[in-house]
Amino acid sequence: MSDFWLAAALGAGSGMLLLALFARLPARALAMQGFIAFAVMLGIYVGVRLATGTVSAILWETAFALVAAGIVQFLTLKWPPSVGIAILLHGGYDAFIGPHTGVAPWYPPLCAGFDLVVGVGLIVLLLYKARTEAPSD
Repeated sequence: MSDFWLAAALGAGSGMLLLALFARLPARALAMQGFIAFAVMLGIYVGVRLATGTVSAILWETAFALVAAGIVQFLTLKWPPSVGIAILLHGGYDAFIGPHTGVAPWYPPLCAGFDLVVGVGLIVLLLYKARTEAPSD
Protein backbone atom coordinates (compact mmCIF):
# COMPACT_ATOMS: atom_id res chain seq x y z
CA MET A 1 0.00 0.00 0.00
CA SER A 2 2.88 2.39 0.62
CA ASP A 3 3.88 2.18 -3.06
CA PHE A 4 0.40 3.44 -3.94
CA TRP A 5 0.76 6.55 -1.76
CA LEU A 6 4.33 7.17 -2.90
CA ALA A 7 3.21 7.11 -6.53
CA ALA A 8 0.26 9.40 -5.74
CA ALA A 9 2.57 11.83 -3.91
CA LEU A 10 5.03 11.85 -6.82
CA GLY A 11 2.16 12.55 -9.21
CA ALA A 12 0.86 15.37 -7.01
CA GLY A 13 4.34 16.87 -6.74
CA SER A 14 4.77 16.70 -10.51
CA GLY A 15 1.42 18.43 -10.90
CA MET A 16 2.55 21.24 -8.60
CA LEU A 17 5.72 21.68 -10.65
CA LEU A 18 3.71 21.86 -13.88
CA LEU A 19 1.36 24.45 -12.40
CA ALA A 20 4.33 26.47 -11.13
CA LEU A 21 5.76 26.51 -14.66
CA PHE A 22 2.51 27.58 -16.31
CA ALA A 23 0.83 29.73 -13.63
CA ARG A 24 2.01 33.05 -15.07
CA LEU A 25 0.67 32.36 -18.55
CA PRO A 26 -2.37 34.33 -19.72
CA ALA A 27 -5.65 32.48 -19.23
CA ARG A 28 -6.10 31.32 -22.84
CA ALA A 29 -2.52 29.99 -23.05
CA LEU A 30 -2.86 28.30 -19.65
CA ALA A 31 -6.11 26.62 -20.71
CA MET A 32 -4.56 25.40 -23.96
CA GLN A 33 -1.54 23.99 -22.10
CA GLY A 34 -4.00 22.20 -19.83
CA PHE A 35 -5.79 20.84 -22.88
CA ILE A 36 -2.50 19.56 -24.33
CA ALA A 37 -1.79 17.79 -21.03
CA PHE A 38 -5.30 16.28 -21.13
CA ALA A 39 -4.81 15.04 -24.71
CA VAL A 40 -1.49 13.44 -23.74
CA MET A 41 -3.22 11.68 -20.83
CA LEU A 42 -5.77 10.22 -23.22
CA GLY A 43 -3.02 9.24 -25.65
CA ILE A 44 -1.19 7.23 -22.99
CA TYR A 45 -4.14 4.89 -22.61
CA VAL A 46 -4.48 4.58 -26.38
CA GLY A 47 -0.79 3.61 -26.47
CA VAL A 48 -1.30 0.98 -23.79
CA ARG A 49 -4.18 -0.48 -25.77
CA LEU A 50 -2.00 -0.52 -28.89
CA ALA A 51 0.62 -2.50 -27.00
CA THR A 52 -1.63 -4.89 -25.09
CA GLY A 53 -5.20 -4.72 -26.37
CA THR A 54 -7.33 -6.39 -28.95
CA VAL A 55 -8.31 -4.56 -32.11
CA SER A 56 -11.71 -3.90 -30.60
CA ALA A 57 -10.18 -2.46 -27.40
CA ILE A 58 -7.86 -0.25 -29.46
CA LEU A 59 -10.76 1.08 -31.53
CA TRP A 60 -12.92 1.79 -28.46
CA GLU A 61 -10.11 3.52 -26.57
CA THR A 62 -9.21 5.61 -29.62
CA ALA A 63 -12.83 6.57 -30.25
CA PHE A 64 -13.30 7.52 -26.60
CA ALA A 65 -10.11 9.59 -26.64
CA LEU A 66 -11.08 11.44 -29.82
CA VAL A 67 -14.60 12.21 -28.62
CA ALA A 68 -13.39 13.26 -25.15
CA ALA A 69 -10.67 15.48 -26.64
CA GLY A 70 -13.12 17.11 -29.02
CA ILE A 71 -15.66 17.82 -26.30
CA VAL A 72 -13.05 19.15 -23.90
CA GLN A 73 -11.46 21.37 -26.54
CA PHE A 74 -14.87 22.84 -27.42
CA LEU A 75 -15.74 23.42 -23.76
CA THR A 76 -12.31 24.89 -23.02
CA LEU A 77 -12.74 27.44 -25.79
CA LYS A 78 -16.15 28.42 -24.36
CA TRP A 79 -15.21 28.33 -20.64
CA PRO A 80 -11.48 27.78 -19.94
CA PRO A 81 -11.86 26.31 -16.39
CA SER A 82 -13.66 23.32 -17.91
CA VAL A 83 -10.28 21.85 -18.81
CA GLY A 84 -9.56 21.56 -15.09
CA ILE A 85 -12.83 19.73 -14.57
CA ALA A 86 -11.97 17.36 -17.42
CA ILE A 87 -8.58 16.63 -15.87
CA LEU A 88 -10.25 15.94 -12.51
CA LEU A 89 -12.65 13.52 -14.21
CA HIS A 90 -9.68 11.86 -15.88
CA GLY A 91 -8.21 11.38 -12.41
CA GLY A 92 -11.31 9.35 -11.56
CA TYR A 93 -10.72 7.26 -14.68
CA ASP A 94 -7.14 6.71 -13.56
CA ALA A 95 -8.16 5.70 -10.06
CA PHE A 96 -11.01 3.34 -10.92
CA ILE A 97 -10.54 2.12 -14.50
CA GLY A 98 -6.82 2.67 -15.07
CA PRO A 99 -5.69 -0.35 -13.00
CA HIS A 100 -7.69 -2.62 -15.35
CA THR A 101 -6.22 -1.29 -18.59
CA GLY A 102 -2.83 -3.00 -18.58
CA VAL A 103 -0.73 -0.06 -17.35
CA ALA A 104 1.97 -0.58 -14.72
CA PRO A 105 0.56 -0.81 -11.17
CA TRP A 106 2.22 2.46 -10.11
CA TYR A 107 0.76 4.45 -13.02
CA PRO A 108 -2.90 4.92 -11.92
CA PRO A 109 -2.10 6.41 -8.49
CA LEU A 110 0.68 8.56 -9.97
CA CYS A 111 -1.62 9.94 -12.64
CA ALA A 112 -4.57 10.31 -10.24
CA GLY A 113 -2.40 12.40 -7.89
CA PHE A 114 -1.21 14.50 -10.83
CA ASP A 115 -4.75 14.94 -12.15
CA LEU A 116 -6.13 15.98 -8.77
CA VAL A 117 -3.55 18.72 -8.27
CA VAL A 118 -3.53 19.96 -11.87
CA GLY A 119 -7.31 19.81 -12.23
CA VAL A 120 -8.00 21.80 -9.06
CA GLY A 121 -5.09 24.14 -9.79
CA LEU A 122 -6.33 24.92 -13.29
CA ILE A 123 -9.85 25.57 -12.09
CA VAL A 124 -8.63 27.97 -9.40
CA LEU A 125 -6.09 29.73 -11.62
CA LEU A 126 -8.43 30.10 -14.58
CA LEU A 127 -11.30 31.40 -12.45
CA TYR A 128 -8.90 33.89 -10.83
CA LYS A 129 -7.52 34.99 -14.21
CA ALA A 130 -11.04 35.42 -15.60
CA ARG A 131 -11.72 37.94 -12.84
CA THR A 132 -8.41 39.79 -13.03
CA GLU A 133 -7.30 39.80 -16.67
CA ALA A 134 -8.62 42.44 -19.02
CA PRO A 135 -10.75 40.92 -21.80
CA SER A 136 -8.86 40.56 -25.07
CA ASP A 137 -10.24 41.79 -28.37
